[in-house]
Amino acid sequence: MYNFRSPEPLLKLRKVGAYESSMKKLVFTLLVFAFSSFVASPLSGQSQSEQQPRDQKDYYNCLHGFVGCDPSHLTDTERTQVREAAHRRNYNNCLHGLFGCNPSQLTEAEKPAVQEATDRRNYNNCLHRYVGCDTSRLTDSEKAVIDSQPSTSTSDNPPPRYYTNKDGQQVQSPTYYDKAPANATAQCRDGTYSFSQHRQGTCSHHGGVAKWL
Repeated sequence: MYNFRSPEPLLKLRKVGAYESSMKKLVFTLLVFAFSSFVASPLSGQSQSEQQPRDQKDYYNCLHGFVGCDPSHLTDTERTQVREAAHRRNYNNCLHGLFGCNPSQLTEAEKPAVQEATDRRNYNNCLHRYVGCDTSRLTDSEKAVIDSQPSTSTSDNPPPRYYTNKDGQQVQSPTYYDKAPANATAQCRDGTYSFSQHRQGTCSHHGGVAKWL
């Protein structure tokens, strides 16, 4: 006599097995997602923390006109501040006759002050017979004052002084001459001639180098 089992228990077992398999897959997926989020979060935070100092350094370089400025990293507010700082630097350079002056960037209100400062420097150069004197820009009263000054001659100058350079050599200190001596290496802005053997530091106490010889 045959004993046939009812199919209902088998169906229940299959359903339970399928459910357990689905739950295992779900748990595995959740674990993978949680692990990925845990690993990515510190890296993302590290990237942001590294980016922030870089942006601050870039803003500092742009604000002060230093090498390394990348305007593409600036915010709109920072770009405005950088433009204003650049304009102030240009005005200061023009006002004091420094390298980097762009007169085309001056406002109409700034131009008179810059022109007045330029004329004063030119008059001072002519008065003391410094390099950079442009007599065509002098007023009649300024020319009269300069013409009344006694002419200087190298014969009136005291004997030249000497100093020891870094190589241990005796070098003549910058001295006034009517024309460039044969062994002079540069003319300083105060009109003296330098005999320096190295370019670094030449005319450092005489207004800087006007021209190299």
